[in-house]
Amino acid sequence: MEPNSVFLVIALLAVAAAAIAAAVRLRPVAVKVVAGVLAMVLSAGAGIAVVNDYYAYYQTWSQLSADLNGSYSSFSSTPVANRTTARVDRGRVESITLAGPASGITRRGLVYLPPQYFQSAYSHVDFPVVELVHGSPGTPQNWIVQMRLAHVLDHLIGEHLMGPVIAVMPTMAVGDHFEECLNVPGAADDTYLTQDVRTDVEVRFRTSQVPAEWGLAGYSSGGYCAANLALRHRSSFGAIGIMDGYFRPTDGPAAAALHDNQAAERANDPLLAARRLASATHPLPSFWVMAGTGDAGDYAGAKSFVRALRGLDAVTVHAESGATHNFDAWRAADPAMLTWLWTQLAAPSLRVQFPLAASVGLSEHPPRHRRSSDRERRPVPHRSNASTTATSPPAYRAARDSTAANDAAARVQGKP
Repeated sequence: MEPNSVFLVIALLAVAAAAIAAAVRLRPVAVKVVAGVLAMVLSAGAGIAVVNDYYAYYQTWSQLSADLNGSYSSFSSTPVANRTTARVDRGRVESITLAGPASGITRRGLVYLPPQYFQSAYSHVDFPVVELVHGSPGTPQNWIVQMRLAHVLDHLIGEHLMGPVIAVMPTMAVGDHFEECLNVPGAADDTYLTQDVRTDVEVRFRTSQVPAEWGLAGYSSGGYCAANLALRHRSSFGAIGIMDGYFRPTDGPAAAALHDNQAAERANDPLLAARRLASATHPLPSFWVMAGTGDAGDYAGAKSFVRALRGLDAVTVHAESGATHNFDAWRAADPAMLTWLWTQLAAPSLRVQFPLAASVGLSEHPPRHRRSSDRERRPVPHRSNASTTATSPPAYRAARDSTAANDAAARVQGKP
């Protein structure tokens, strides 16, 4: 019986009802008090179980244990479906301190290093990076426990559905203070996430230092962070993944974090920023936007944001049919987002070293770095029924790809 089991809720309510009956029928005052307290505790537990099931937070007791004891290296989880290889090499998840001299913020975070990072054949490879932002409330551990990121990446890389990537999971906020990745009085989270985290990771690990090979993604409030930071720092990222994000400060905790200051809200409004962009704006990252059709607010917000971006850049839209705002929806969409991010971020030389399986042809996911002969071609839309692709004007795409190719050629290999 797992923590998201309906039988657990029924059992808790049944025992709570028995405790209430005992409190009513039995005469000793001490028994009545104990039975009453037990009934309240069990009823609260049933309520927590219902909320847990709705948001699909903990699906196994080992996930709950991992969060309680802080150990995330050995907890079990549901295996990735349709695994065909006999053995999949595993990457490594490390807990690190990410210091922020520019922002004045220092927080704990997690980093996933792919299996190839430790293999001598790739000791001189600078890997692309995806910075993953959790929701509010939340912690970096949500990516490992609830999203099963290490399992998913190990599987996708092992099956050649994507190549190796370093995933960095910083802490977006602490406690009940939802800064929403913003620079606000008393917190410079924008600076921390876009400058300090990157600088720290580049110093510690063999990562690409080409902006076009860094991605940013998040779910829920992390989706707002990804959209907002991408449009505030357009030259800093090559690709952006958004799952059930919101796109106006007033649609989430960002307005409160900005103290309802209208000028600050306008400066951190991804929807408004997208609508104000000129058609020839560059550089501009590519966008992958997911929303569950079962949540009217999420779906409407995503459609508005995509409409604002159309004609500016390639936008891949992923709709999870009937899904609502919870981890079930984000877990289902995560593999598609990660494979798309790889095709956008990987340098041409890296895509040669790590060719994808035939079922994931590059033509389905137009890469950021293309050969000169490919620059004017229109990308082929994603074949999934859940995804559509809007393409940018060829002239702008050619300019961006040319810049990215020059940056890739200038990379310094052999970082220790």
